[in-house]
Amino acid sequence: MMQTLRPLAQAALNVGRRFTGPRPATLADLARIRRVMGEQVLDCELRVARRVRAHLDGASSVMQLWLLRAEIYQAVADEFGQPEAMRRVERLAPLFDGLLPARQRAT
Repeated sequence: MMQTLRPLAQAALNVGRRFTGPRPATLADLARIRRVMGEQVLDCELRVARRVRAHLDGASSVMQLWLLRAEIYQAVADEFGQPEAMRRVERLAPLFDGLLPARQRAT
């Protein structure tokens, strides 16, 4: 009985999210996202890692951080190849759950 209710409960939550939209990011959210994103370039060339970190530190919104995934992708791809870059960038997606509109996350 409980297992049958779980999908229904999840569907109800998803409907609620559709009407309320994303929640505002807290300073803690931004700090956590910056930290994890910065970790993705720690093993890249020092100059590149510093540049990415500076851009991450300068980002003041979740949307700016979301867009900086492209810079992380480029830095990692240059150093380790596209498959590794894709793996690292995909690892970042859960950090943005509930913080961006669904249509933005689809890109």
